[in-house]
Amino acid sequence: MNLTTLDEITRRGLLDNGLPIHFYFEYLNHAANCLRELNFDTLQIINAANLPIGDYGQADLPDDFSDDLGVFVPVGSLLAAVPKQNLLTPLRVHNTTTGAFEPYTTEENEDGVTVWGMASGQFNYYYNVDDYGQSTGRQFGGHGGTESGYKIIKARRQIQMTDDFIDDNGNSNIVLLYISNGQSVSAASQIDYMAFSTIRSWQDWKASPNRNNEFSPEGRYFYNQKRRLRTLLNGMTAVDIINQIRRSYTAGIKN
Repeated sequence: MNLTTLDEITRRGLLDNGLPIHFYFEYLNHAANCLRELNFDTLQIINAANLPIGDYGQADLPDDFSDDLGVFVPVGSLLAAVPKQNLLTPLRVHNTTTGAFEPYTTEENEDGVTVWGMASGQFNYYYNVDDYGQSTGRQFGGHGGTESGYKIIKARRQIQMTDDFIDDNGNSNIVLLYISNGQSVSAASQIDYMAFSTIRSWQDWKASPNRNNEFSPEGRYFYNQKRRLRTLLNGMTAVDIINQIRRSYTAGIKN
């Protein structure tokens, strides 16, 4: 895939309009604003970041973070997905003595009643069988899945991980896939060439006297280019549409 940059789009805009380099920052600002708006619903630049996990399970979000696509744990050359845990609290434990944040402590019940070395109520797990060795059921409350996970806390600009991700040696890390707002240096260099004309039309609109009029010829031209960009980014072909229509026909009972 061919990529362009805001610098190239800006310089091409100045050449197209016959303007000197003195207008560079004005046109660059218009292009950056357009890229931010396109990333909300149309362009959506996807970035990846390797984030270290801190002392209390936190990881700082990238500066250009807009929305998350997933958090993963690197396993060799593979990425294992981590589920979201919305029950995680956004509050942090603050040590008033040291002034540092600390992880939550998980309390364990050490005074529970045990039967035959097992917690009370669990010892009969192996005994709910009939004379033929078949399970008779009556085991409730068990569930699959995992309690490990993460939560995006935008107010703190951080990702909060569960306690099992905390490493005292500071060697724990995660991989974040996220939608960028396109306002960082690394993200702004990943602009699809299909968006070239759309950003150029925004520059011409915002540099004209009709910059606040969406129904002006310049404004209408931009929205036409935006619709064209969505068409170019859509991977559906005529064959896909025909196939979807044909799959909708099924045999039915006739009267």
